[in-house]
Amino acid sequence: MKIQTRSGNIYSYNKQTGEIVGGDISVQLPMWRFAPFVYFESLPEVDSFILGLTEQCNLRCTYCCYSGNYANKRVHNTSSMDSGGVDEIFAFIDSFASRRPIKFFIYGGEPLLNYNLVEYVIDKARKRWNNDVSFTVSTNGTTLTKERIDRLVVNNVILAVSIDGTESFHDRYRVDALGNGSYSKLYEALSYIKSTYPEYTKKMSLIMTLASFDKIAEIAEAWHNDEILHDMAPTMMNSLVPNFTQGVDRADYEEVKEFYNTLLDTYEKHQDWVVLRKLFESCVAYWKERPIFEPMSAVPMATCLPNNTKLYIDTNLQIGVCEKMSDNYRIGSIKDGIDWNKANDIVRNYYNRRVTRCKNCYAVRMCNMCLTAIEYTDEQWDVLCHNEQVYTRVFMYVFCEMAERGLIK
Repeated sequence: MKIQTRSGNIYSYNKQTGEIVGGDISVQLPMWRFAPFVYFESLPEVDSFILGLTEQCNLRCTYCCYSGNYANKRVHNTSSMDSGGVDEIFAFIDSFASRRPIKFFIYGGEPLLNYNLVEYVIDKARKRWNNDVSFTVSTNGTTLTKERIDRLVVNNVILAVSIDGTESFHDRYRVDALGNGSYSKLYEALSYIKSTYPEYTKKMSLIMTLASFDKIAEIAEAWHNDEILHDMAPTMMNSLVPNFTQGVDRADYEEVKEFYNTLLDTYEKHQDWVVLRKLFESCVAYWKERPIFEPMSAVPMATCLPNNTKLYIDTNLQIGVCEKMSDNYRIGSIKDGIDWNKANDIVRNYYNRRVTRCKNCYAVRMCNMCLTAIEYTDEQWDVLCHNEQVYTRVFMYVFCEMAERGLIK
């Protein structure tokens, strides 16, 4: 794989070693040698548990993967856990997790619709594990009253708040069942947090999900000019889950590269725009932090199992690999524990497909394709692989271009 920067310099990526070198070294390299699949019967790294306390939500975000528009995804409903279910989960964790501290990620739906249960989780976990436990609550922020914020901050609970830009951008997608925007209530909560607990804002997470990145420069400018948000950088910037029921476009390298070139020009002039800074930090993270390998070393299979650090537990007390996996791929239950045959079947399926498909791919060491891909057909994998290769190459271009422009800190 090679790229050419605006200055005319050519850089090549050696897929075997991970090195980026000057000039064109486009030579045919041997096929990948993957580390073999090994049957596993333990998950020794798990220390994080995502609790899906409720599947209810007071919003109907137009892009939501639980909207009913995605194949193999649940839809909004009234299912919720209760305190008895939480007690069962805690007993399971005590017998299962060997690592400390234990990290809880409280998830929904909108978990604060079941606020009393959120408090129950925090109080019971504190009594059971003392200070050897931490909490993050994922929320749309619309039910964050001052009293709830005070309670959560005092208990050192981290809030992961969904915000897709300033009002005109956020309210385009994040609406309630009547189509009303949700920004004003969220913004009121953020204003209270920043004025009352300014140090806490450095710990909380702001999660931005964008249906399209076309307006990202406008979002970045509006964010920068907002008196509350301007110095609060998004923690994560997500694109949408691929939705093949509505079609997934194949990316074009030149078009995507030129889009990022235009953004780079804007960022070069406005390096204090925290949204663009976060975007480019995310683009080049894999390239900045990539390991260098011995030539012809075996490639570890890029999958969470069995090296994952987290498990997801839904309202029915079924266990999933993570919150992104559909209900069709549960690997056990709180009552019966992990079904190791089922867990291994999922990983083996993924492994066999990747060994066949990825043996010549230049992007394999940077690939973001995860275990969720097992639900896709071969034709859908073709699109996902193509787009993964395009963005891997574009982000290498961005990395080299930023380095030449002196934009990498």
